[in-house]
Amino acid sequence: MAEFGCLYSEVLLTRNAWEKRKLGEVATITMGQSPDSKNYTLNPQDHILVQGNADIKNGWVEPRVWTTQITKIAKKGSVLLSVRAPVGEVSKTAFDVVLGRGVASVGQTDFLYQYLITLKINGFWLRYSTGSTFDSINSADIKDAIIFLPEKNEQSRIAKTLNCIDNLIAATQSRLSSLELLKKALLQDLFI
Repeated sequence: MAEFGCLYSEVLLTRNAWEKRKLGEVATITMGQSPDSKNYTLNPQDHILVQGNADIKNGWVEPRVWTTQITKIAKKGSVLLSVRAPVGEVSKTAFDVVLGRGVASVGQTDFLYQYLITLKINGFWLRYSTGSTFDSINSADIKDAIIFLPEKNEQSRIAKTLNCIDNLIAATQSRLSSLELLKKALLQDLFI
């Protein structure tokens, strides 16, 4: 239980006067715009292109496609939100990236990252989602989304606690993967 120590020291149990705000009032929203496909490359020296969920793994951008054309960008540390099927997936980027039309950049705070995950879990974006071929949301939907914010210090403490849990989950998944590989190796050595 010692590894959970960071949780207990950071959790703030008060919900002092959380302020109702529009997401567009507290975060810079940048909707993606896809470059021309002729500019797509597999060259890691070019600009990383995030088109949608195919470019996301475990909540982080994982470079897959690059482009020579810069349309809309998100800076390293930005929170990304998928705006096309599936709508509402949330990730972060450890790189400056070019935003394709399947994603939007929504600020850069860990609190917003965690808040947007909550909206996804609660199916918030489904009420705005439209489209006959695949679901999508637009800029106005994102900017006008009502959120509730505590004061900055409480935002920081909440984000720190939830980030701690994310780190514990990632460490546990890594250990699980290692154990699965060990078992597979033992099975092959013992039975083959």
